[in-house]
Amino acid sequence: MLFDITHEGRATSRVSRAEAVELGYPGDVIATALKAAALHQVTQFAETYRARIASQSAGKLAEYRFKEEIARDPASASEAELALLSREAKARGTNRTGLIGMISARAAAYRQIALLIGVIEAETGAAIAAVADDADDIETQIITTLGAAKAQAETAFSEALALINGGS
Repeated sequence: MLFDITHEGRATSRVSRAEAVELGYPGDVIATALKAAALHQVTQFAETYRARIASQSAGKLAEYRFKEEIARDPASASEAELALLSREAKARGTNRTGLIGMISARAAAYRQIALLIGVIEAETGAAIAAVADDADDIETQIITTLGAAKAQAETAFSEALALINGGS
């Protein structure tokens, strides 16, 4: 894992832990720089997943939000809104109840994956912070933690997308 390190006015970019040790950087400074780089990676992959679930246009996202509101409480929807949902349902080969069920399932999947991204980000950050600065295998522990988080996120994301994309 490559990272940038700065200490007492000296800065080195894209260095490995072994190289940083060879260059004479103190162990605690190396650990801090290594953890900072790992936390930056965590933030980046969390933002990538967030962008993937919000990649639709603003108008499409608003449409999903309105549909979710109606699906949660169809009785509060106007007759005109319900008629539009019925028209869409018919075009999709189902009825309004079926469409509302599909909308509810997709909304639940979106909520769950959005919340899970935050959980994975927080748990991974905490796990990285908990690695002992003087651990001989600090880099291995951090890389393992990052790999596990990425694998968990990808699996959960794929499962949620399968449900979300079950129709359009």
